[in-house]
Amino acid sequence: MDIQKERVGDVHVVTANGRLDGIYSAAFANQVGELITGTNPKILIDFTEIDYVTSAGLRAVLVLMKKAKASGGVFALCGVNEQVREVLDVSGFAELFSIHSGRAEGIAALDASGAP
Repeated sequence: MDIQKERVGDVHVVTANGRLDGIYSAAFANQVGELITGTNPKILIDFTEIDYVTSAGLRAVLVLMKKAKASGGVFALCGVNEQVREVLDVSGFAELFSIHSGRAEGIAALDASGAP
């Protein structure tokens, strides 16, 4: 799994590709978790290149969302493909996350969230 991190305004955008599974979920959680510092972090995970998610991957994303919210921040996903969306729907996780069709929409939503 390759993970790219960039900052777009106040939003940390993380782009990952490959599989988010038991092998890579801990490294993913650690790298993204490093961005959740201070108060009111804004985190957008771009799932465009994620083609497979397991329960371990879902857990990693859920832990990151909770960490961001505990810091007063906002957390969202974008670019979720049909297969991954189905996993999120079946698991009930789709209701927990703010999911946007693309990066621009996700960034705009996080910018408009009111968090500094």
